[in-house]
Amino acid sequence: MKKNTYYFSHDYNAHSDFKILFLRQQLGIEGYGIYWFLIETLANADGILPLKVIPALSMQMHTTEAKVEAVIKNFELFEISENDFFSIRLNKNLQKLQDLKETNSIKGLKSAELKRLKTLSNSTTVEPQLNRGSTKERKGKEKKGKEIEEYNTFKDTEFNKEQNILERDTTRNVLLEKSNLFRKPNIPTQEQVWEVVCRAGGTKEMAVSFFQKYEAYGWVTSDGAITNFTPLANRFVNNWKKNDEKNPKVKKSIHTMTGTEKAELYEKQKKEYAEQNKLNQNDFESLNFEDI
Repeated sequence: MKKNTYYFSHDYNAHSDFKILFLRQQLGIEGYGIYWFLIETLANADGILPLKVIPALSMQMHTTEAKVEAVIKNFELFEISENDFFSIRLNKNLQKLQDLKETNSIKGLKSAELKRLKTLSNSTTVEPQLNRGSTKERKGKEKKGKEIEEYNTFKDTEFNKEQNILERDTTRNVLLEKSNLFRKPNIPTQEQVWEVVCRAGGTKEMAVSFFQKYEAYGWVTSDGAITNFTPLANRFVNNWKKNDEKNPKVKKSIHTMTGTEKAELYEKQKKEYAEQNKLNQNDFESLNFEDI
């Protein structure tokens, strides 16, 4: 297993839970996928996230903010506290996992200390013959000293545990504040977009299309807020040119068309005109080119 891969308890029959069934009935398998994406994201964020990350999460899942918000708020699968949301069941499982790690850590420390003491005891030089009579007393003192050492180890471990929790929470808050989830986009003007697209060899049509695309996205991508649009604009222009090379648009003048092409164009325009004006069959058949 990879070093940075984490596991949390997952009920194999979660899809049969009545809340999940209602979710699937309303939003289909997409809603089910959104739910587990949220659970995994919460697990990576120590079990709680602010509601203001919904736009970024929806962008990562390539779905709408309305669907993500509906999964969080409408199916009793998550709890909402002020401006945050979380899963009680997930947090219980995460706490069990954390408790297990801490228990194993304490056991490991105790085991290591016992091994150290045993090794130290085995390497001790045999005492002189005069001290043989005090063996029982010596063993009693050694046992008591060992218990004191174990207690001190346990006490230090508990203190370190509390310190680690405080450091973890502080680090989490700092990382969240500096992450892309909270970074605001640097939104350019249309003139700035046109200037960059023009330098990249693009056209006004490309600039307008680029601006409208990312304006609709709120200037946010799956990687987070857009703070520098120039690389995206350059890539947009290059992709546009490549598509034009693959699919060249051949524009023909009416004067260069063959008779068959002119007839097809006339029939197409005639049908479009009839549909727009809701003409019946008789009127359609009596149309002349001048009428269109």
